[in-house]
Amino acid sequence: MTDDLKQQFERLVADPPPLGARPSESVFARVRTARRRRTAGVVTLAAAAVVAVAVAAGNLTDINSSPPVTNTPSAPSTVVTGPPTATPTTTPPNTPTNTQTSTPPAAPGTTATKPATSGVTGAARTTNTPPPVANHTSSTPDAPTLGVQVTLKPTVQGRALTMKVTVSGTELVPTDLINHRPLSTSQTTFLDLLGGTQYFFGDGGQSGSDAGAVDCLSGTKPTTGRQTYTLQDGSTPPTTHTYPKAGTYTFKYTVRYCGTGGWVPVTKSTKVTIK
Repeated sequence: MTDDLKQQFERLVADPPPLGARPSESVFARVRTARRRRTAGVVTLAAAAVVAVAVAAGNLTDINSSPPVTNTPSAPSTVVTGPPTATPTTTPPNTPTNTQTSTPPAAPGTTATKPATSGVTGAARTTNTPPPVANHTSSTPDAPTLGVQVTLKPTVQGRALTMKVTVSGTELVPTDLINHRPLSTSQTTFLDLLGGTQYFFGDGGQSGSDAGAVDCLSGTKPTTGRQTYTLQDGSTPPTTHTYPKAGTYTFKYTVRYCGTGGWVPVTKSTKVTIK
C-alpha cells in the first residue's frame, strides 16, 4: 500500500462530525460521506493494482526475470555470495632452518657456493669464481730526451788559458761507416761517441777533434754519458793556449751529437780576460 492510499484510508476512518449539527443528521451525513469515500477508495485501489500488475508484467521478460529493485526502505536486498575462491600454490611450506655458516676465503680457481636469495628455502646457487688476475702492468718507460749539455771552466795564469770542458747527455749510438753497426758503448768513451768538436779561442786560434769514420743513423738505441776533459791547443800538448796580449776574448766551443734527424750541433761560449 502506497503512502497516498494509506492517508485516504485514515481520513475515511477518522472523520469527526461537524460541530453544531444534530446527532441524527450528522450520523446520516457521515455515513453517506463514508460510503462515497469508500467507493472512491476502492476504485483508486483497483486502478493502482491494475497499474502495478501491468508494470510487473512489462518488467518480466522471461522465466528467470526478477522484479525491479526499488529503493523502498522496507524491501530487503538479497546479495548472492559465491563460495570463496583460493589459488592453489605449489610452493612447499618454508622449513625453519638454523644455519650458522663460516665461509673461508675462496682459493684461486675454486668454486664458491652462495645461498640463493629467492625461491625455495635451502636452495643454493653455485658460482664459478675465476682466479684473481695479477695486475702486471709492463709500463714501458718513456724514451730519454736526446740532447747534450756543455759546461766550460776557464783558468787563466798570466796570458795562458786552460779550458776544462764537461759534456753530458743522451744521444743515439753512432754506427760504423764500414760495417754499419752501432759502436760499442762499453769500449768507447762518451766523448768519442760524439760527432767531433771544434773550438775557437777568440784571437784567431782554433782547434778541435774529428769524429772519425762514424755515421749517425736513426733507429739505433740511445746512450747516456758524461765526460770531463781538458782542451789541447792543437793536436799535441800543451793543454794551454797563450794569448799574444792582454784583452777580453770570446771562447766558443761546438760539439755534435747523434739525434733522430742526424748530427745536431751544440755551441757554448764564455768570456776570457787576459791582463
